[in-house]
Amino acid sequence: MCYCDPTEDAPPAEKCPECGGKLVGSTDVFDTWMDSSGSALYNTFWERDAELHKKLFPMSMRPQSHDIIRTWAFYSILRSEQLKESRPWDDIMIHGFIMAPDGTPMHSSIGNVIDPIPILKEYGADALRYYAATCSLGIDHSFREKDVIRGRRLCNKIFNLGQFVSRFFDSKPEGAEALRLPDRWILGRYSDTVAKATAFFDEYQFDKAMKEIENFIWHEFADHYVEMVKSRKDDSVRYTLYTVFLGSLKLIAPFLPHVTEDVYQSCFAKHEGTVSLHLTSWSEPVLRDGEAEAAGDVLKDVIAAIRGWKSDKKMPLNAEIDTVEIIGGGAAALSEAESDIMETVKTRKIIIAEEADLTEEAVGVKPVYAKLGPAFKADAKEITAAVSRMDAKHVMEALRDGGLEVTTGNGIHTLGPEFFDIEKRLMLDGRAVDTIQVGDLLIAISL
Repeated sequence: MCYCDPTEDAPPAEKCPECGGKLVGSTDVFDTWMDSSGSALYNTFWERDAELHKKLFPMSMRPQSHDIIRTWAFYSILRSEQLKESRPWDDIMIHGFIMAPDGTPMHSSIGNVIDPIPILKEYGADALRYYAATCSLGIDHSFREKDVIRGRRLCNKIFNLGQFVSRFFDSKPEGAEALRLPDRWILGRYSDTVAKATAFFDEYQFDKAMKEIENFIWHEFADHYVEMVKSRKDDSVRYTLYTVFLGSLKLIAPFLPHVTEDVYQSCFAKHEGTVSLHLTSWSEPVLRDGEAEAAGDVLKDVIAAIRGWKSDKKMPLNAEIDTVEIIGGGAAALSEAESDIMETVKTRKIIIAEEADLTEEAVGVKPVYAKLGPAFKADAKEITAAVSRMDAKHVMEALRDGGLEVTTGNGIHTLGPEFFDIEKRLMLDGRAVDTIQVGDLLIAISL
C-alpha cells in the first residue's frame, strides 16, 4: 500500500460502508521512526523467507549518525526486542556530520550546501571516498577540498606504482630464498601494517586504518623501498614487490575501490586468476624480522639523507659521487646492504667503519671588518692585507693558541679569533668530505 496524506488526499470511499457517515482524515501524527525501526527486520526478510531471515538476523552492523540515536537506534532495538526478543544487530557505528567549510551546519535555506556532483566530476569517486575515510567516528567534520585533492594524489600514486611494478611480473613469483635487507625490511613493515590496519577495521576505526595504510604505501613503500630497488631484477625483488603491492591494494581497496581494481586488472588478474580484487582473500602478515626492520630503518634514513644532500647541492639524484663512508658503532648492521646503498645513491665506493679520523683543514680567512675597523682604525687595512698573505692553516692555529700577531707601521698587534672567520673543510684520509649526521651515524661524502 502506498503512503497517503490524509489532510490532502481524498478518502478511498465517499462514505463509511458501515454507518454511512462522512469520512474524515485522521489528524493524529504517527512517529515515522517507528516505521524505520523495522529496517533490520525488513532487510533480513522477516515474515517473507524464514530460512534466509534465520541466517541474516541479527545483522552485523548498523551505521548511522549521532542525531538519531534516540529515534532510529532506540526504536529499532525496542521493536526487535518486542517482536523477536533479540537485538537487531551486533554493533552500531555512530558517525558525525559533514559541515560546511566554515564549520557551520549545511542548510539549503542559507546556501552553504556542498554539492558533491562537481567534486565527483573533477576529482573522482575514490578521492571523495578518501576524504570520507579520514573523518573520525562520532565527530562532525568541516568539508575540506584539500583532503579530496590529497585523495586524488594518492590515487595517482597508486596508479603510477602499478605502472612501475608491472615491469617485474612476467609471471607470478612463487618465492625467494635470498631476501636482501631492504626486502626483509619492507616485508616486515608491510606485515606490521596488515596487523594494525586489520585491528582498526575490526573496531570500525576506518580513519586510523586509512592513515596506517596510506603512510605505508606512500612513504615506506614508494618513497623508500621502490627507490632502493629500481635497478634490481632478481627473484627476491620480484617476489617482494608482488607480495607487498598486491597486499597493499587489498588493504586500501575498501576506501579506493576503483583505482585499486584498475591496477589489479592490469598487473595481477592474469596471475591471480580471481576475476576481481574485491573477491580475493584479505591480506595476511608475511614476515616478522625485528633485526631487519631496525637495520632497514637505519638504511632508509641513510639513503634519504644522502639523496637530500644531493638535492641541497643541486645535484641530479643519478649523479655519481666518489666515496660514501658510514661511521659509527651501529654501522656494521648495514654491511650486508652495501650494494643497495651504492646502487641507490650512485657512489663508486662505500666504506663502513666503527670509527674514523676526521680532521679540519683551514682553506681561507675572512676578516670581520665590522670589528677590525672600530678596534684598529687606520691599521685595519694594513692588518687585512698582511693576513691575506698568510697561510690559512697558520692563521687558524695561531688564533686557537692565544692570538695572531700582525706587524704594522704602528707596531705589533695581537688579534683574537673574533676578528676573523676561518673557512674550514673536513678531511678524511687525505680527502675533503662533507658530513651528515643520521642518528648515531656520521656519513662522510667525497665527490
